[in-house]
Amino acid sequence: MPTVTFQAHIRSDEGVRSIAKINQHELIIDEPPRLGGSDQGPNPLEYVLTALGGCINVLAHSFAPQFNVEIQDLQVHVEGDLNPDGFRGIDPDAKVGYEEIRYEVTVDSPSANENIEALLAHVDAFCPVKDSLLGTKIVRTNK
Repeated sequence: MPTVTFQAHIRSDEGVRSIAKINQHELIIDEPPRLGGSDQGPNPLEYVLTALGGCINVLAHSFAPQFNVEIQDLQVHVEGDLNPDGFRGIDPDAKVGYEEIRYEVTVDSPSANENIEALLAHVDAFCPVKDSLLGTKIVRTNK
């Protein structure tokens, strides 16, 4: 299969708030008032966590039949630890991004536990968002 290119266009809207246009969808990206925003949407780092959880959900449902798993309900809780002194340039030893991201997947299913565990191991190994967070080369280009 050939490489697929995904795109998002983000424009500044008002202050730190921006609007992301992704295909026919629009998302608001903002910050809480204490960080200069109006709290009209999640911040960029919250979207990173959301993308990871959403990808895990998509893959679990997509691969469930291959692992003989019937999913009645699936929930993903994702959290990340960030030291703001890193991106603020206050502490040169602090990581600029998340120091650690953790997620918990809860599956309600009548299927055998070993099948569920095999499915989740497969999702862990093949989640493109997780893989992207682990080491994608990111290049800024100028027009």
